[in-house]
Amino acid sequence: MPEEHIPFAELEFDETPDQSHLNSCEECRKGWAAFRFLGFQVKSAPQIDPPPFFSQRLAHLAQTTEVSFVFLFQRVAQQLIPVFLVLVLATSFLLYRQTEVEPAMEYYSAVFFPEPVPEDLSVEDVVDSLRELPEEELLP
Repeated sequence: MPEEHIPFAELEFDETPDQSHLNSCEECRKGWAAFRFLGFQVKSAPQIDPPPFFSQRLAHLAQTTEVSFVFLFQRVAQQLIPVFLVLVLATSFLLYRQTEVEPAMEYYSAVFFPEPVPEDLSVEDVVDSLRELPEEELLP
């Protein structure tokens, strides 16, 4: 016949459970030994008085709500909007300046790079250019 075990969670450290049940139930004897050991440890622990502001601090922590991830994301977004605005304005200004400076770039490219070869070449142009070369370069 299965009997119910002793509910140690509901007992106070001063109370004693039913001895007849303890004598017949191995599991409750183990639980009773652990319960007595913990009761002894709790009774022999030093008494520490909390500081006077401790209860106020706990009450304050209980009243404050936890900040959600969405709130933090909104806060960061609000702070980053001016940064992105400045970045877009600076980029658009630099692109505008780049298109404005392009004619000067064409002048400098003509100075530093040789003129491209004209597209309409005739056979006479090729023969004339070959005549200008010394004969040593033409022969292998």
